[in-house]
Amino acid sequence: MFHKHLKNIYRTSQYNFDRTHFLRMDANERVKPFEKKIISNLRKIIDDNILQSYLTTPQKLINLISRKEKLNNKYINLVPGSESAIKYIFEIFSEKNNKVVSIYPTYGMIDVYSKIYQLKLEKFYENKIENFFLNSTYNKKVAFLYIANPNQPSGRIIKKDLINKIIKKARSKNKYIIIDEAYIDFSNQKSCSQMVREYKNLIILKTFSKSTGIAGLRIGYMICNPNISKIINVIRPVFDISYFSVKVAEYFLLNPKILKNYLKEIQICKKFVVQECLRRKLDFLDTQANFFYIFLKKNKIKKIYKFLKNKKILVKSKYSKGFKVMDNSIRVTYGSKQQMSYFFKQLDKVY
Repeated sequence: MFHKHLKNIYRTSQYNFDRTHFLRMDANERVKPFEKKIISNLRKIIDDNILQSYLTTPQKLINLISRKEKLNNKYINLVPGSESAIKYIFEIFSEKNNKVVSIYPTYGMIDVYSKIYQLKLEKFYENKIENFFLNSTYNKKVAFLYIANPNQPSGRIIKKDLINKIIKKARSKNKYIIIDEAYIDFSNQKSCSQMVREYKNLIILKTFSKSTGIAGLRIGYMICNPNISKIINVIRPVFDISYFSVKVAEYFLLNPKILKNYLKEIQICKKFVVQECLRRKLDFLDTQANFFYIFLKKNKIKKIYKFLKNKKILVKSKYSKGFKVMDNSIRVTYGSKQQMSYFFKQLDKVY
């Protein structure tokens, strides 16, 4: 008999339709298509061995990540997306009555996994982060602390000096702290990855889904003390990362100009979107991530969402309970300047 508590857990990210032919501005994926040359080069990677074999060693990719992060490769542990890393972390800390402390609202799977593994989730709001983390008593039942930086859904960044203070405080209380940097490449702040050499309690999560733009391949990595990786590797499934995903990730790291050019275009696009919103006198919010918000009258949102969907444009308009800061808004993922022009053109027709 399955655990009864699982029946009452609601997942918000399950789609019931094919998004293939939509302009997908709803899930913070890469929206701009890759150049044909890139796709052509990726096709050349495919061979019988990659399709038929389990992954034997990912050492080449680990070494490439090590070079990118300027860290010894002993700190790198590949995972099938940062979400899987979060799941593994919950699993190793899932003792009865344990508690998780997290910034809130944040990545929705923190709430979901807390319920699945029956850990109490203690939430605190972003505007209280300094007071909470630096003055908290850190109850002995606290298993770990979670901070997404930049945070999602707000897209706000926590300054490096405050992050440093929080990590030091967590270490002084013998608590692990997870910094989820899924959106860090879009921000104006550098990663905290170098700090793992000094802090054994620190786990940094990174993904190839957002800035690299290969969300469909489900691959990411943890940066942490090797002893933490050893424990994670005990509970994870064997062959949980596909051979093909590793080879594609290698290709992107061997061709860093792809990422550099994409991030540059997103910054250009952000300036364009600001101008377009101001020109229309829209109430909007830019972020340190790859998305922005447009705030609308509550009775208009459903109509606008449906109209845009009929025009093959998807935006985010529904949020989990407690995400009050996003009430009465649509969240839009940045695409190319051309794609954003099309979005505003269609928005003008309905709003």
